[in-house]
Amino acid sequence: MASPLDRVVVILVQPLYAGNVGATARAMRNNGLSNLVVVDPQAFDAERARWMAPGAHDILANARFVADLDTALEGVQYAVASTARHRKDKQAILSPRQVADRVCASAPDVTTAILFGREDQGLDTLSVQRCESIVRIPTAEHASLNLSQAVLLIAHELFQAARQQGLSAPGRAIGGGHTTRSTRALDRRSKRTPADLPQLEATVDDWVGLMERVGYTRSTPADRVAITARALLQRMTPSVREAGALRGMVNRIDWALDNPDMDPKTTRRTRARSDES
Repeated sequence: MASPLDRVVVILVQPLYAGNVGATARAMRNNGLSNLVVVDPQAFDAERARWMAPGAHDILANARFVADLDTALEGVQYAVASTARHRKDKQAILSPRQVADRVCASAPDVTTAILFGREDQGLDTLSVQRCESIVRIPTAEHASLNLSQAVLLIAHELFQAARQQGLSAPGRAIGGGHTTRSTRALDRRSKRTPADLPQLEATVDDWVGLMERVGYTRSTPADRVAITARALLQRMTPSVREAGALRGMVNRIDWALDNPDMDPKTTRRTRARSDES
């Protein structure tokens, strides 16, 4: 049976220490997660990572190491940024439990990525802007957490939420026993394929280009237009077909601006007759 945890990707953006990558893999194994992506690590010692990942060497072996965030987000429809800093982009700020509930309630073809930044600076602004929401871990005073500790806290909330939906916990349970409950069927197959974030970003780029062309960006900077369009598209979770249709609409408006005196219907008929001949 499918688990909602199978649809969660942990993305570490430019981690500084291999030990934290290994400890992250261990935290993921403790809580039923398995999909790890590492973006542009500053220095990576595979053996040191293994030291910190007892019982989770397979997660390290299967982790994807990529050069940029766009590659890491391929196949992802919803992204959340883990950051304690105050941001000005007006994304929704969620608790770990709220993120977990959203993951468990999402459609079976929606993959969620949770982004964690480098140990000394956290996530950069552009990485946060690629996410629809921010997850913030409540703390008493000092807000900064060790990277793998932050992963552990959020991963555990995901695990607990999945258990409430019927996920079995084959490890040691409260009281020393083992649960025997089986995972309840959590998904329904659908032919609808959600667009991933790189596909949505192409749509955002087209939209911003159109807004620049019609003068909208004279009063609203292009980067703000991009943030608004990105947030809207991510909330909509459009399919691949729908994202393509949106790009087609923008391209048609561009064509109309280039050809104000031409009738697109007449142009299509003329093109069709030309193709037949």
